[in-house]
Amino acid sequence: MRTNALVAWMVFGVAVSLPAGADTAFDMAAFGHLPVSASGHVQPIETVARKSLLQIRGTVNAMEPTTWLLEVLAKPDTADTRAIFPIESRDLIGKLGLRAQLQGTNYFSFKDLGPKAPEIQKEPQFAPLREKLVLYERLKNSLQPNSRLQQEAKGKPITFDFAAELTRYQADLAEALKVDAGRKSGSAKRLDVPTEMRIRTFSRLFQFVSRSGALALVPPSSEKGSKGGWSNLGTVILDSAQGHEPPAPVAFFAAMSSAFAQEKPDVFNSQVARYREWLAANHPPRKGE
Repeated sequence: MRTNALVAWMVFGVAVSLPAGADTAFDMAAFGHLPVSASGHVQPIETVARKSLLQIRGTVNAMEPTTWLLEVLAKPDTADTRAIFPIESRDLIGKLGLRAQLQGTNYFSFKDLGPKAPEIQKEPQFAPLREKLVLYERLKNSLQPNSRLQQEAKGKPITFDFAAELTRYQADLAEALKVDAGRKSGSAKRLDVPTEMRIRTFSRLFQFVSRSGALALVPPSSEKGSKGGWSNLGTVILDSAQGHEPPAPVAFFAAMSSAFAQEKPDVFNSQVARYREWLAANHPPRKGE
C-alpha cells in the first residue's frame, strides 16, 4: 500500500469472515458490554461494533462484530485484510482495477482499496464507499494512532505495545513533574533531553487519535462537581502532557489492546474484569446512560 494512501481518507473527515471459533479464549462478551460514547450516545461496545459493521458491510452475518471492532482498534494489520466493503457495480469495480467475483455482491478489504484512494476521492459515484472508508479510518484511530503507526512501519507489521509505551510515558511524566516541582523550590536541575523527547513523541502520536478517533473511551470524572462528558483517549493523553496523570481507563484500554495484539487472553480477560470493577466503583451509570 502506498504510504500516503493510509491517511488519505482523513482528508475527507483475506478472509470474508473471522475463522470459526477463533480467539474463543478472549471474553468478547464481557468486553462488548464495556461502555463507550459514539456520536454523543453512551452505549456498549458490542452495540457500536454491530452498528458500525452494518453501516460499512450492510450485514453482520459474516463475522462477529465485537471481535471485528477489537481487531480494528488493536490489530489493524489484520483488520485491513477483512473483506467488508461492498461494491455492487461491476463498472465501478473495473474503474478501480479490481477483480470481480463471477456472481453476487463483491466485497473488498481496506488493503485492496487503500491504494485506490485518489480515484475514490475524486469520483462522485464513489461517495457512499468513501463514507464507509472514512468511518473505518476513524474507528481504527479511536484507541491508538494505527494509521500513523502503519505509515511509519512502511509496509511492515506494526509492533506498537500500547501498555509498555504508556508505562514508560507515565514514568517519564512523573520524572518531569518531579523536576518541575524541584525548580519551583529553587533547584537548577532540568529534565534530561531523552526523557523530554519521549514525552513529546508519545503525546504527538496521540494528536492523531485526538483529531481522528470516532469513539470517546474515557468516562467523565467521578469527582464531586465534575460536569465533563466522555473524552477522546487521545485528547486525555495530550492533556496529561501538561502535568496531569492519565486517568485509570487509559491504562485499562492500553493493557487490553496489547494483550489482544499479543494473543494473551488471560491478561486481556483480567484487564476487562478489573475495568468493569473500576467502572462499578467509580462510574455508576448516570441518568440516560
